[in-house]
Amino acid sequence: MKIVELIRIVPETLWAARFEGNEENEFDRTFNCWENSEYLDAFFTTHEQDLVKDFYGYCSVSQAVSITMSEADAFEKQLLSVAQGQDLEKRLGDIFKPLDKTARIKIVNEKSKAYGTGAKSWLRIYAVRLNYDFFVISGSAIKLTKTMNEREHLKEELEKLNVLMRFLKELNIETVEDWGYIDFE
Repeated sequence: MKIVELIRIVPETLWAARFEGNEENEFDRTFNCWENSEYLDAFFTTHEQDLVKDFYGYCSVSQAVSITMSEADAFEKQLLSVAQGQDLEKRLGDIFKPLDKTARIKIVNEKSKAYGTGAKSWLRIYAVRLNYDFFVISGSAIKLTKTMNEREHLKEELEKLNVLMRFLKELNIETVEDWGYIDFE
């Protein structure tokens, strides 16, 4: 697994990795998948045993597709609005939390996650925090299990996050100030 480029989603606040073999960066790929009913139907059919647990209220595949498409639209709008500074009540650091729930926010160079907008959201965006207002997205997932180690697609997202951390380290990017010395375009 290799990163071929980092793409600006919103200047100075939100970027996304593009991995070898993918035409799209992870931000665009995420929302294109989450807005595609055929992709979602196949995903939820494959993971139906996780979907029909008490936590999600024994949701059907068709209900899950509908919920995901609706929530994905709201999630994308929220991320872009906050990243562009249009929502004066929130900052990206309010949306992204440490990947490890027991960790305190380090502010810089930290594995992070953002939850979808629903009360019991299964949508996740994974990123590296360079400061409270600057994140680089490594990937995303529909997380229907308690931990990421329970399903292969979630383990892959952990690996992508680790690849992004190593990629940034190889470029000597540990803080947002280091970002300005790198020419990505």
